Amino acid sequence: MSKDGKNNPVVEVGAEGIVGVELLIDCSARIVQFYALTSAVKGCGSNIVGAVVEATPEDWHLAVPFDWSGGFWQKTSQERPRLSVY
Repeated sequence: MSKDGKNNPVVEVGAEGIVGVELLIDCSARIVQFYALTSAVKGCGSNIVGAVVEATPEDWHLAVPFDWSGGFWQKTSQERPRLSVY
């Protein structure tokens, strides 16, 4: 975790063995945002997204507020129409 008091994860790009997701969940607005997703293991990112989508009630919104993935989120949103990418 970061040392600036904000508890942001510190990830070295390309590091081995790192798999994780950071979700922002707003119960009153019924929205789950994928704020960060990283996976050094091929296929784990898609598995994480699938698990979150399946666990999220149908009347909730699923969103990716920032897409710096180079194509992952666009492909994933085509496979999972509930997911909105901004």
